[in-house]
Amino acid sequence: MAIHNAVFPETISYGSKGGPGFKTSVVTLASGKERRNIEWSHVQAVYDVSHGIKSPEELAELRAFFYARYGKAHSFMFRDWGDCEIFNQNIGVGDGTKTEFQMIKSYVSQGSQYDRTITKLKPGSILPIRVNNVPLVEDDDYEVDYLTGIVTFDSAPAATHVVNVPYAFFYVHVRFDIDVFDPKHDFWLYQSWESIPLIEIKDNE
Repeated sequence: MAIHNAVFPETISYGSKGGPGFKTSVVTLASGKERRNIEWSHVQAVYDVSHGIKSPEELAELRAFFYARYGKAHSFMFRDWGDCEIFNQNIGVGDGTKTEFQMIKSYVSQGSQYDRTITKLKPGSILPIRVNNVPLVEDDDYEVDYLTGIVTFDSAPAATHVVNVPYAFFYVHVRFDIDVFDPKHDFWLYQSWESIPLIEIKDNE
């Protein structure tokens, strides 16, 4: 298997459904009270792209994409149209020694926060990263690995200096969760596919 640096057709992903999922086990005690256990420390998104197929041409494009990925075998990039951008995101604080910082996206709600690890960034989409509110220059002051989301500085940010990403565009790393291309013939020269599941690859585990 391999990671293909290929983006799922965006005209099809635009009509998809799905999003992040957690795994929580719930045990109901004899008293009726519950005990809940968080089994995953990181979310895993699932999608269904069948609703995005709007023409025979798009189905043909999907067929070619499916062949090229060998079904489940090879992973690829997927645009989640509802959540694919980062704005004004702090990704760490310098300590004078650390040079590598992982790209994240924080989701904050009423005092609680979830930090999502971002690994697949769109090349060229990141606005100049700031350290202590000073914009730096990519490839001169720092480098970005667009397949891991790791930002590496030439010189370690000083202690207490905040590392901030003004903007970045990212993809979700996914694979097909089926090995059979299984559309049905609705009428002459037209086919549809009831369910085309994609599942996120957990790069951060």
